[in-house]
Amino acid sequence: LGVTVRTLQIWDKKGTLKAYRTPTNRRYYTEEQYLEYIGQSSSDKRKNVAYARVSTNGQKDDLKNQIDFIRQYVNAKGVILDEAISD
Repeated sequence: LGVTVRTLQIWDKKGTLKAYRTPTNRRYYTEEQYLEYIGQSSSDKRKNVAYARVSTNGQKDDLKNQIDFIRQYVNAKGVILDEAISD
């Protein structure tokens, strides 16, 4: 948007552009918020889906770790997962 961090803080406080918060209380914004703010809408109702798999049943714990890592990674990028598929 080409504005300072301070401006984003003020906008968040006023409700002009409300930020989401991470568990550590850092602000983040989604692509949808950005598009709405600049007057564009994401006309396609796409879903954000993560897929993880393991080769054997003995790696089942690794599968949960993979999904947790993917969720953490995409959230840090400002993306919200709609669904997680595992195999």
